[in-house]
Amino acid sequence: MTEDTGVGLVHHYMRGIRFEGLWEYQVRSPSGRMRWKQLSMHSESAQTLDEDGFEWCLRRCAAVMAQQPLRKAKIDAELSELGPDANQWKRRLPNCAIWRFNEVGESVKELLAIVLKKGGCALMKLELQRNQPKKQESDVCWVWVVGLELQRVSVADRLTRTMAALVVSQTWAAPWASGFGARISWDDAGQCVLCSVDGHRLQGQCFEMVAIEPKY
Repeated sequence: MTEDTGVGLVHHYMRGIRFEGLWEYQVRSPSGRMRWKQLSMHSESAQTLDEDGFEWCLRRCAAVMAQQPLRKAKIDAELSELGPDANQWKRRLPNCAIWRFNEVGESVKELLAIVLKKGGCALMKLELQRNQPKKQESDVCWVWVVGLELQRVSVADRLTRTMAALVVSQTWAAPWASGFGARISWDDAGQCVLCSVDGHRLQGQCFEMVAIEPKY
């Protein structure tokens, strides 16, 4: 988490990741020893097989939360159904509490603040509008919420206001030494606005979210 001595913006990230150069995350060895391991931001399979990026996000999320090598974070068919009470979820992330939400609006910011403060993260499903010549197209994609942009409103009381979610995905991977590939904020109508680090600005809606929080 970046710090500032005055009132201003602060970036707060989930537990177990760092990005001084390439992304790294903490992995626990069989002996219980922790070490840092590179977390690949590249897609392992053809993007046509994972068009919405769900598997890309979930594999990395599961690897970081379970503190295991990415190659072991295989996605089972039952897990991809996103049932929060499914046995596959419990076996994959036994030390995490998992919640699923639909029709996610601006109020989700406060929930994300609670989850990230406890070291957790979230997966969000977005429908984004792309303006094309003479027509408008919609893309559905998943993003992995790894951090939050907070505005410090009181130095003395350490009060903050959540301004945006910091995300990465199959489409918006974080550049060198950066903690996010895109920033998602919400307008007064509850519509989300995605601004990527490569200059894209898309509007749309978040209609599904899975929050993952460590139990301990």
